[in-house]
Amino acid sequence: MNSKRDPETIEEELELIAEAMRLGIDPFPPKRERNRVMRLTLGWFMIVIMISWVSQFLYRTL
Repeated sequence: MNSKRDPETIEEELELIAEAMRLGIDPFPPKRERNRVMRLTLGWFMIVIMISWVSQFLYRTL
């Protein structure tokens, strides 16, 4: 089954799921836990960038 289009019926969807399982592909992998450290790091990075932009803006306008 090498079609590139989306399945239009439930039967086609079930056929794709069955083929994936036959090939050893898990069609419903378990959800990964969100990494708290990465979220905190990204949050602080965004805060630092915003402060930097605001300070540059204020420096140029004042």
